[in-house]
Amino acid sequence: MSNSNIPNQFRYTSEMLTQYSADALDNASQLIGEANLLLEHSCTARAYFLGVAAIEEIGKSFLAFDALGRNLNDSAVTAKVRNSLENHSRKINAAFHASVISHSNIREEILGIVDLMIALKNGREPSMYTDINYIEGKLYRPKEVVRDIAARNCIHLAQHCYAKTEEHLSNNQPTKRSANEDAFYGMKDRKINEFFNTEDFWWYHISKMEQGENDIANSIKSYQSEYLNKGRTFQSAET
Repeated sequence: MSNSNIPNQFRYTSEMLTQYSADALDNASQLIGEANLLLEHSCTARAYFLGVAAIEEIGKSFLAFDALGRNLNDSAVTAKVRNSLENHSRKINAAFHASVISHSNIREEILGIVDLMIALKNGREPSMYTDINYIEGKLYRPKEVVRDIAARNCIHLAQHCYAKTEEHLSNNQPTKRSANEDAFYGMKDRKINEFFNTEDFWWYHISKMEQGENDIANSIKSYQSEYLNKGRTFQSAET
């Protein structure tokens, strides 16, 4: 269970994240089984909800595994790992990661799952709680919102994500991240958007890519030290 009052000195350990990843994947398997039981008894809305919950647990398993390659002594990394493990959207995204990287046609795979991820994020709450659509001025009841086919597809998707993630975790080691990658990972979203919304940064990154340096984390670090911190711009320097 999440605890908002986490001590400043708290850090994840490799042992903790390894066990966390294994337990989350095991819990996902149990949730899938329970979702199928509910479906057999025509409890489609609750079956759908447990299907999404299983997918989130699968995402947590992948996120914890991936974090093993980072500098766990870094407070910013700790904060980002925790935030990711508690964020519904990030967990759902992570559940599909093993499927994407194992696919021969990444573009085709991404295009195929984007709509699914959006549907899962939008359908999670309506499958569990009564709500009001204020635009249409009508009540939404879970048993009326979730169709049988949607619940079946959701559970099938959870089974797919489970199989792909279990295979990935069994056959791979966590990717060892560089200091620059950890610095980029640990950045607050507001800071990242500051770079991504700056046209000058993209000109700088393009120039790096033309030189064969494609790592955006390295570009952010060098742009920050060479230009942003000095009040300079790449384009003016080039001129």
